[in-house]
Amino acid sequence: MAMAIGGFFELEFNRGTTLYPQALGFNSARFALQALLQASVIKRLYLPDYTCSTMHDAALRSGVEVVRYPVDDQLQPVELPTLNADEHLQYVNYFGLKDDYIRQRLWPALSGRLIIDNAQSLFSAPLDGVPTLYSPRKFVGVPDGGWLVNGPADIPGLEPGSSEGRTRALIGRLEAGPEPFYGTFIEVEHSIRDEGMRGMSALTARLLDGLDYSRIRARRQANFAVLRERLDGLNGFSLFAGVSAPMVYPLLLASAEQANQVRSALQQQRIYVATYWRELLDDPALGAAARRWTECMLPLPIDQRYDDGDMERVAGAVLQALGRT
Repeated sequence: MAMAIGGFFELEFNRGTTLYPQALGFNSARFALQALLQASVIKRLYLPDYTCSTMHDAALRSGVEVVRYPVDDQLQPVELPTLNADEHLQYVNYFGLKDDYIRQRLWPALSGRLIIDNAQSLFSAPLDGVPTLYSPRKFVGVPDGGWLVNGPADIPGLEPGSSEGRTRALIGRLEAGPEPFYGTFIEVEHSIRDEGMRGMSALTARLLDGLDYSRIRARRQANFAVLRERLDGLNGFSLFAGVSAPMVYPLLLASAEQANQVRSALQQQRIYVATYWRELLDDPALGAAARRWTECMLPLPIDQRYDDGDMERVAGAVLQALGRT
């Protein structure tokens, strides 16, 4: 069909650069994984016990056997399995803080049998030949979308999804704040799940191509540094320098009670902190480290909407809630 010329205008965006021009676009990272598995010879996939259940479900939909492996307190596999040719291990680049571990340990040990889940690490470049998943909507204000880099060459093209009905939460939060539109945001999450596997929508692709990624990366790094300076002494997780641009500052506290207390105190000050993967707690086989991370970690926001002053406000609220001021 020929392109229409003339008539009324569509939404207009800056034309920038694509972050990963070699990536295949999907409506979400979970469906990017599903497409990867369906186009591969993988029969068994090792998944960490501390990860979103949507990845587990995507693997099962692909007819792949799933084996869960435990992670330790530093969010690294307790033991690396010996893999056959039709087996792969998927590892989560937690919060964008595990680049060195992936490059120095996993890549050499599991070359050709490794999948990296960079859903929490948008700015970590893919390693040569390693299938890598991204979820840009965890980092920027787009309605949906996921990327797959280094997937099989014969993945079939997909009909693009539609984002037309998924912008209300984004626009509403911009104009009226988050509280009135949280329910709408959850509805969008369900609609992506129910849509099934689709390509990335034209709206999401155009939005992503118009972003200033250099600014986003620099602001996240600066905000992360502020919270490190204020809160590292309280953190049960050993953080390292040289990270690319984290998703959040993960504050691992001493107990679930303490985490709940701080989360509640922050909410009263309109500082909203997510809870990751609460559904994992229903699994009696969940490892001790994964259970502690699920119950005791606060993913403090550090994203590009905020500056040093906002980070001081977050750190001050945490310290006040813990009685450290």
